[in-house]
Amino acid sequence: MELLLIHQNHPGQFRDLTPALERRGHRVLGLGATPRGQRLDYAWRPPALPAGLVDPLLETNLHRAGRVQERCLQLRGQGYRPQAVLAHSGWGECLYLRDIWPEAVLIAYPELYAAPLLLGYGFDADLGEPSPALRAQWRRGNLMGLAAIADADACVVPTRFARDTFPPHLRSRFHVLHEGLALPPAATGSTRLRLEGGPTLVKGDPVITFASRNLEPLRGFRSVLRALPAVLAARPDARAVIVGGSGSGYGAPSSHPEGHKGELLALLGHRLPLERVHFLPPLPHRELLALFRISAAHVHLSYPYALSWSLLEAMASGALVVGSDNPPLDEVIQHGHNGLLVPFSDTDRLAETLLAVLADPPAFAAMADAGRVTVAARYEVNRAAEAFEALIRSLRLLR
Repeated sequence: MELLLIHQNHPGQFRDLTPALERRGHRVLGLGATPRGQRLDYAWRPPALPAGLVDPLLETNLHRAGRVQERCLQLRGQGYRPQAVLAHSGWGECLYLRDIWPEAVLIAYPELYAAPLLLGYGFDADLGEPSPALRAQWRRGNLMGLAAIADADACVVPTRFARDTFPPHLRSRFHVLHEGLALPPAATGSTRLRLEGGPTLVKGDPVITFASRNLEPLRGFRSVLRALPAVLAARPDARAVIVGGSGSGYGAPSSHPEGHKGELLALLGHRLPLERVHFLPPLPHRELLALFRISAAHVHLSYPYALSWSLLEAMASGALVVGSDNPPLDEVIQHGHNGLLVPFSDTDRLAETLLAVLADPPAFAAMADAGRVTVAARYEVNRAAEAFEALIRSLRLLR
């Protein structure tokens, strides 16, 4: 089949799905906002918008939709006729696709329906109530996703939780189908990671790890740092490796000049032995996987939000994951079987759990092995490619 995959940050979530579909004999064309290797792009820059707009982001998404329309019309003029289009619809890319290729199967990937809970309101005790203006912004932000759902033959989301963020009367349009990831190779021989300016860590060391695109509340950074003083005081031989940027990807930024990291370090003060807490910027993928392989306990906390690839990659790398006991993590981790779950904000419980793991790593080895089996059985990319192919074929039969 001729398949078109569209994502603003192409390949985005389709990173491993694209080559898996190609290995199955399909011709896959990727389209994104910037050039990526051999993929096409719709090369655009955010427009200069007049002051006083009610919602500049919505206006920007409309411009983005127009640029995608122009690029796809060029492709159609060159004779390109995809049999199916899979498009992330959060930023407007889907808006005009039905008119351009009415004969193609159109699958939208709307990801989430914005609501207060997703950004921690009513979940994180550190947050107050969202303002009416913020609620209105979320409503407007859902417009592109709703338009895509209306035009699509079907919608795909990676978790049941994601599906259930959408209004009940729309959920029958959805298929819960994770886009899949390529399993990292199993560790062979000694696994080690040298920290720049620091020690070399090896498998078996009492190392606690945490990784997120940015060190911010949504992914539990505050809870992790609040738990570490007790853990590191009880285990003078333990270290923590924390990976992430200083920006703010989700939710409001910190007022501290050094971001959420600086804010928490100022609050914790001398309680945190910084000589044993290693803050690293986002790592190259290979190094991140190496870090997971040497981890004695990998902490992954999150608001009820999108399922992070780093959670699945940590489990697939053989790390024992200590996650937060809420969706969507509880769709992946069964407490005591393939990982451990603790309440998101219960830092005492998190510290106790980490100390238990560090005290007796062999007791948790089978649990870590079960985590890798879970990812292989449910999220491996070749299985996902087969499922996407079956969905597309079934939708084509209905047209």
